[in-house]
Amino acid sequence: MGADEGRWGTFDCERTVLFVARTMTSAIRLLEAWDIFRGDFRVKVVFTVDDTSRFSTGVPALLRTAGVPEVLPWENLREASFDLAVSASENIDFSAVKSRTVVLPHGLGFNKYVPDVRGSGTRLAGLPPAEALRSGRVVVVLSHPEQEHQLRAACPEIAGHTAVTGDPTYDRLLASEGLRDRYRLRLGTGNRRLILLSSTWRAESQLGRWRTLPLQLLAELPADEYQVAAVLHPNIWAWYGEAQVRTWFADAVEAGLVLLPPDQGWQAALVAADQVVGDHGSMSLHAAALGKPLLLAAYGTEVVPGTPIDELGRTAGHLDPRHGLREQLDKAAATHDPRRFDGLTARVFAHVGDSTRRLRDLLYAELDLAPPRADPPLLRAADAEIELRPVTAFDVYTAFTDATTITMVRHPRAARRVAEAAPADEPVVRETVRHLIVDEEELDLRLTQNASVLTRRLTTDVDTTTAWTATMLRNFPGAIMAAAGVPGGCRALLRDGRRVDVAAGKTDAMVLASAIYAALLAERLTDGPLIVRLGAGEFPLSVTVTPPAGRPA
Repeated sequence: MGADEGRWGTFDCERTVLFVARTMTSAIRLLEAWDIFRGDFRVKVVFTVDDTSRFSTGVPALLRTAGVPEVLPWENLREASFDLAVSASENIDFSAVKSRTVVLPHGLGFNKYVPDVRGSGTRLAGLPPAEALRSGRVVVVLSHPEQEHQLRAACPEIAGHTAVTGDPTYDRLLASEGLRDRYRLRLGTGNRRLILLSSTWRAESQLGRWRTLPLQLLAELPADEYQVAAVLHPNIWAWYGEAQVRTWFADAVEAGLVLLPPDQGWQAALVAADQVVGDHGSMSLHAAALGKPLLLAAYGTEVVPGTPIDELGRTAGHLDPRHGLREQLDKAAATHDPRRFDGLTARVFAHVGDSTRRLRDLLYAELDLAPPRADPPLLRAADAEIELRPVTAFDVYTAFTDATTITMVRHPRAARRVAEAAPADEPVVRETVRHLIVDEEELDLRLTQNASVLTRRLTTDVDTTTAWTATMLRNFPGAIMAAAGVPGGCRALLRDGRRVDVAAGKTDAMVLASAIYAALLAERLTDGPLIVRLGAGEFPLSVTVTPPAGRPA
């Protein structure tokens, strides 16, 4: 590689570092670690992929998306020379790498046993093979000194081959907390409570044991009071493929679930979250360390006894599927002590605030280069690059609490499509009535055919809206009303020919349409003001009713 650089290169790099990816999880970690060398033209990074893992699927595409121009074929590795190798997988073929190798953690500690690909048993996740350690060319990075004691008991060969740097991810999370409002804005959270689901992989994970949990939460939690997001371990995405995962969770996404991609966004979502529902994965420890209200929806027997995650599993609250989910979430949030897990997380994170510099200095020492004089940048958590899809069909519960005030609670209809999902409880308000409202963007035409109210959220001019409402009532005879957005409010047409105009600023046309329909059902649809109470918001409306042509007002 050095000769090629001298002949074809521009920057005359002094050192070449080989990044060895094996799984999507390890590739994501390496892409994050690449920033350690930012701005230093002395160091060039080259990627290769040991694709012998069942979870290597998607790694080449991930690297291409990240802008890695070329990946060195694994079979050509023995012919190339490098000054240092960096891996975030302990399961690569170390014998194929001639240089010293620094093994970065891709989780928090050494907390669980996973299947051993070299046999029918299990192995301690994160621990390289003893023969690799005996070679003297492997250094394992730890986040806390306690982990070294654990590893020495499990594998004496680890002695002298570790370096404690702390956890750069935790430092990034802490530093990003001041940007919480930014992340919530990007996620479309608003005034809602953000419930973040976090699932590790394999059968004992949250989703392995409770695959309908996202739908059940979306069915039970009012859509205008709660938002639900989910982070799935990259191994889930790699094993089943993106298309399969998105197909399985399509109903949940249509019901409002924010399904975060596997390669970025989870840190921003964790900072933004009001509450976390996790399992024995690393994110539960990060959530505990950040002081988030935490409930566990699963806890696997694969956890290593005596580790911090084992203690977390024994001391944290657990979400019980036999009881109401909203009640458990609300109780956990109301009784939460942000410092509850301080003693536990002190066993996980050392050198808080200085871990990136320590890791950088370790890598530069291995390269026999002086590190840059300036401290490394403290990068904020990356935004979640997601497409926020609005819910297009709601079961709406409404009641007049006084002469002009409507209390409204909405639940996404898509969350009721799976029989295992718990039905939403009707709100406890007087004279509650329910209706189905469906927007024209809805994909399931069965819902459109069964809706009482049809809407078009898109704002158009009054003439276009008037024509659209008439067409929809003609094409869908089951609907009682059609309504669409116009500048400053909405216009609705009833089946009996009445036209209703609502002035309400920028309020969502679906909310306005449900308010009109609630007034119709309550026989209170007249000219004048109305107030809608929805979630944490209160929306004043001004209603004008026009009778059909030729009929008296």
